[in-house]
Amino acid sequence: MRIMTFSNDGKGGTQFGHQMVDFQSGLSGFVVSSQMMSAARPCKRYFFTELPPGFASSKDFSSRSQLCVLLSGEVELSSSTGDTERLSAGGVMLLDDTDYENPSREIRVLGDEAAHILVVQTE
Repeated sequence: MRIMTFSNDGKGGTQFGHQMVDFQSGLSGFVVSSQMMSAARPCKRYFFTELPPGFASSKDFSSRSQLCVLLSGEVELSSSTGDTERLSAGGVMLLDDTDYENPSREIRVLGDEAAHILVVQTE
């Protein structure tokens, strides 16, 4: 499975990337019905957020590394270089742009539906 990543580029900006999540069998008996699962990763806490239709942020950043699952709606993210990527319901993104001195991520909600997001802080 491939997830979208968003990180600082080391030059004061931000960039998109992608990360593969590998699945293996027999890792744990925790989810008995699951034939395949990824490696477990630690997390600190989780919460849900809602962004209303038409919402747009400017110069945003993540204060902590966060794994986000878009539960409903559609969003568009923009990097400092102007690159954009869209994420629709079911999409997963890792926000790792934790450089608060140069916030440069923008996000906007597309369409008439609110974006509901599960946010898992990983550090």
